[in-house]
Amino acid sequence: MRLAEIIRNREIAYFFRRKPEIAFELALLYFVLAKRKSLKEEICKACFKVVHWLRKAGVVVPNYIEQLKNGSLLLELEKLLVLNKPRVDVCAD
Repeated sequence: MRLAEIIRNREIAYFFRRKPEIAFELALLYFVLAKRKSLKEEICKACFKVVHWLRKAGVVVPNYIEQLKNGSLLLELEKLLVLNKPRVDVCAD
């Protein structure tokens, strides 16, 4: 399965279930997508989708994140994903 198909399937699952675990998984998938992209516009678009899904998962995202450039934005998003993974896993249990 391609990454785009997996993302679409998870978005449909979130639409019906509205679980924060699915939203966090979508944030991870969009982060992988952002890491794969080479054009700045595509990286920014994917990064803002990561921020969107992190907020849907209930993760507190600092406001300064939206003003960062591509490289530092990816690093900050990676930190947020790593720090909040255990919290979302606990909610799933």
